Amino acid sequence: MLFRNIYCRGLHKNVRDMISKLSKLMQRYRKVDQAILFLRLFVGGMLMLHVIGKLQRYNFLIDGYPPLMFNNPVASFVILTGLEALFAAMIMCGLWTRFAAFVMALGMFVDIFVVFSSLRWFGVERQVLYIGIYLFLVIAGGGRYAIDSLFYRRKSSE
Repeated sequence: MLFRNIYCRGLHKNVRDMISKLSKLMQRYRKVDQAILFLRLFVGGMLMLHVIGKLQRYNFLIDGYPPLMFNNPVASFVILTGLEALFAAMIMCGLWTRFAAFVMALGMFVDIFVVFSSLRWFGVERQVLYIGIYLFLVIAGGGRYAIDSLFYRRKSSE
């Protein structure tokens, strides 16, 4: 509105109309940032609940946990669960959202092809859904309501 009032006084009517339409269009797409915020909070919250559930069933899970990167399944469990919690918090806060979502998508690919390879796409619907959400966040970024946007805004104003 301020842009339209200050800069449109001396312009031709067609240019004023175009600026008015662009201003309305930009206001309409502010809802996208709110949707990205909701998606970030939702997927991060779901992943945090998943991590809490894993920690509550530690004694049951540790016996059958696959030793992915290490020979010790306890080390794999602790490191991977800690990374899941860290990246979920990063996604929720909007801190390095693209990086965190990309790593989580890679984790879901490993989950599908290494951990659940015997299921052959019948038990991996949840992982495929998470991959889609994470890839959306990789493409869209954290949105306007992310910590990242504060850093980028500060750099562009200097």
